[in-house]
Amino acid sequence: MIGGTTRCSPEAGADQNTAANSPPASWAMGEPRWLRDQRGRRRRLTQRGRATVATATFVSVVVLGWVVDPFSPVRAASRPDGESPPVSAGAPPVADPPSDAKPEAPAPPAAPSFVMERVPMTRAALLLPITGEAADAPPSDAPGHLFERVPSPLDHDRSFTVEYTLDAQLTQQVFDVLSDGRVGLGNVIVMDPNQGRVLAYASTDPERFPPTRNYPAASLVKVITAATALDLAPEAARMPCRFSGSPYRLTASRIDPPRRGREVTLERALATSNNQCLARLAVHAVGVAPLLEALGRFGWLSVPAPAHASGEADPGEGRFDTGRLGCGLAGCRITPLHAAQLAATLVHGELVSPHWIERVWDPDGRALAVPGAGPRREVLSPALTDELREMLIETTKSGTARRAFRKRNGQPLLGSVAVAGKTGSLSGKNPDGRYEWFIGVAPAESPRVAIATVVVQTPRYRRTASQVAAGVLESVFCERGRCDASRADRFTAPPAPTETVARVISRR
Repeated sequence: MIGGTTRCSPEAGADQNTAANSPPASWAMGEPRWLRDQRGRRRRLTQRGRATVATATFVSVVVLGWVVDPFSPVRAASRPDGESPPVSAGAPPVADPPSDAKPEAPAPPAAPSFVMERVPMTRAALLLPITGEAADAPPSDAPGHLFERVPSPLDHDRSFTVEYTLDAQLTQQVFDVLSDGRVGLGNVIVMDPNQGRVLAYASTDPERFPPTRNYPAASLVKVITAATALDLAPEAARMPCRFSGSPYRLTASRIDPPRRGREVTLERALATSNNQCLARLAVHAVGVAPLLEALGRFGWLSVPAPAHASGEADPGEGRFDTGRLGCGLAGCRITPLHAAQLAATLVHGELVSPHWIERVWDPDGRALAVPGAGPRREVLSPALTDELREMLIETTKSGTARRAFRKRNGQPLLGSVAVAGKTGSLSGKNPDGRYEWFIGVAPAESPRVAIATVVVQTPRYRRTASQVAAGVLESVFCERGRCDASRADRFTAPPAPTETVARVISRR
């Protein structure tokens, strides 16, 4: 080693260079030292840079191919027509997708309308509880949801499988309450007010008294009138109401307050369903236009769900008609589902969209898309909602529904579980009779269940709407005489996935 270079013999140089690069033979022993040293440097640089040069050449060729070739397979695949988009200077190449990447599965088709509009309102429609065997009606101790097989209109031998949100056990208990009370014409809807899921939907005679039609709303309107008055004219709504004679008798002269008479608070007026006081609020504190707007805001002038009728409101002419509309004596018609929506609104002040279909499978067992719960819309502030719900507890404690929610010994039927509710009654036709309503939520301080009942009383009636509601709520919250709010969780908790679903579909 001399001067940082390596001396090489002619034989070593011949092994590392081709003949074309070898020096003349005459130089083998007599070439200048500087030339020998320089040639050694060139050989050493070539060895070290060979890998680098090769790598740089490969990268240059690849990059040049991306720039020059506009029909690269990756680029062409990025365009629907197979042509390459223009490439800006310096744009990085598009990397190949990972070999293990899976394409997104296509969205399932939507469930057909004839399935989504089906209302499971009778025992005959509720064919199969999720954990039971095929039966005409679910056993009372069968937990889980109810299923139904709906024949295809194009081929009756092929059917769609529908899983409802309806609870098998609660549905059976509702029918038991209606049967024990000998209710000939009655409809009951139980809802989870926090999710909008219908937990029970029962009708004793869907031919004569279908729950999808609208009927006189009666005094349920008082809830909306009171809520609107508390919102628009809180001072007037909270002033004592003076009335004379029967609180249920309303005449044109009683639209204005009398000089003398008895006085009640708004809470007491709601509890006793005082027509004079609520008619006066509708005329003097609310007004016809805001009242109609409120009815629409609470969902009563629209369709509450598929296959159901819209609500109706007729303001009539003059103050007397406005008063009759505001207290429920005339002018408003709703479906039982509208009533259930109103009850659910008492929880958070929001209009909840009810739904009763959980899942749907086509005849080949493929899951179909089912619309989710619709968006909520605030119709009343949380503070006013809590105040109104607190007022409505008096209906079941000392008002028009007190007897239904008391035992024979005077003790509360549901123990410590308080119920906020409202009654209504009004004569109507088709079917003829006296229509009795009850809506309510329980427990009143933190509701987990909303209920709406309506029955048509005939000369031989057995149970009122309040009594039917009380019996259903007793099934929800009580067992062996002991009542607890947490018992409602067994009905309101969403079902866990189960292998029984596949077993149900296989029985089509």
